Amino acid sequence: MKKLVLTFCMALTAALSLNASYHLFYGTTTGTAFGNTETSNEGGVTLESNGNGIDTLNFINLPFGINCITFYGVHSATSGNITVYSAERDIDLGSLGTHRTFVFARSTGEYMTSIMTIPSLDIIYTFNNVYDHFQLPNSDMESWTNSNGEPDRWHGFKTATGGLAGLSPALLEQSDNVHNGSTGQYSAVVTAKSAFISIANGTMTNGRLNAASTSATSYDNHASMDASYGDDYYMPLYAKPDKFNVWLKCTNSNANHQANVSVKTFDGTYYQEPSGTTYTNLSGSIVDGQISNCDWTFYSFPFDYESYAANNAASNAIFVTFSTNATPGQGSSNDKLYIDEMQLVYLGEMTDLRYQGATIEGWDPAVTEYSIEVASAPSLDDFTADIVGASAVLTKSMEQNEDGSYRIAISVVSGDLQTATCYVITATVASPVLRGDVDGNGQINVTDVTQLISFLMNSGNSINELNADMDGNGQLNVTDVTMLISLCMSN
Repeated sequence: MKKLVLTFCMALTAALSLNASYHLFYGTTTGTAFGNTETSNEGGVTLESNGNGIDTLNFINLPFGINCITFYGVHSATSGNITVYSAERDIDLGSLGTHRTFVFARSTGEYMTSIMTIPSLDIIYTFNNVYDHFQLPNSDMESWTNSNGEPDRWHGFKTATGGLAGLSPALLEQSDNVHNGSTGQYSAVVTAKSAFISIANGTMTNGRLNAASTSATSYDNHASMDASYGDDYYMPLYAKPDKFNVWLKCTNSNANHQANVSVKTFDGTYYQEPSGTTYTNLSGSIVDGQISNCDWTFYSFPFDYESYAANNAASNAIFVTFSTNATPGQGSSNDKLYIDEMQLVYLGEMTDLRYQGATIEGWDPAVTEYSIEVASAPSLDDFTADIVGASAVLTKSMEQNEDGSYRIAISVVSGDLQTATCYVITATVASPVLRGDVDGNGQINVTDVTQLISFLMNSGNSINELNADMDGNGQLNVTDVTMLISLCMSN
């Protein structure tokens, strides 16, 4: 396979200014070129930020033997905790020559994703160190290394607290019953069992169960989560998801018995359910989490944040609980709920893009490049957009091109950085109309009259037709000549 070798790469440390901040992102870089794909697990991106929205991005240890590619003077924009970098530059690639290269990157904290393209060489590089940082751990139920038989990071009654811990007959087990098309071998299954004078609902949670009462309806029997529980019983959340996807299968002996899925976002302080307390630390919840008898079915539950807005609570953690029945102690012995392939979905979409309040001509969310003509130098405040996504952000940056036009990059990025689109607008400032300046030299005199008459007589000379249209009716005729002569005589 052909190898690309970049023999030069200025040491970035030599370019750092004393006042600049420096950050290195380690991750995986994948490259596609010449119909081949290579991956570098030691890829990285170094970021030099001068604190004024102008940055240097240096991509290192790239596949295909390229040591590094550096982008200088990259304009960045920050919204919330997400920073977006967008640029197109002519990059000197040594023996490969100079090629127009595009980069679009976004970062938050220690995490970054980016895409770099060199169209003339048909090369695409992607960098990512986010991985499953914004997802639930062991969401595919494939890891079962716990000695207690429970799935990693998920819990049933075997790890419960309370005076009756370990006595509940309800089960949480591994199952090889998976849906068609599953990429894994296992699912989790919870099973309800008769207990005392009621039913112990099969339950699985990423928090911790408490079993302290023989009464199924007692709030002493609950699932809870708190930051103080530690990593195994606490799931931090870094952005608000829009949907909770999961594959479920349930078997109930009574069709009126409904299994239950509960997903809550909250500030990380103590929360439990069921509970007689109204918690004000909730920021969101999925909608309609009850399901009836079903074979393997894919569910996509939307999150509702609006109903919890009055709590003004942060979304620092996510609490997930599955139960064989929505009502404690109800259902039948051996009711089962199978669980597999959970996913948090973060949306980031733009539905409208406007300049000075009017939708950009030809706007289509699938089209990412536009050219517009403006009357004067644009500002970023001139551009507004509508976006979709509970944690999505909109960023805007602008730089002036060598030809005097403006390159405006407007990006929408999902909270997990995985969904992102950059819309690039090239704005050209229209030449001012100087009525009567037919030859475009900035002066109005008899020469302009002569040029206009010659044009009307089809002499083939070139004129500024917009300036020559004295009455502004879109037509050039003897009326325009008469008006121009009058203007010349009055000057």
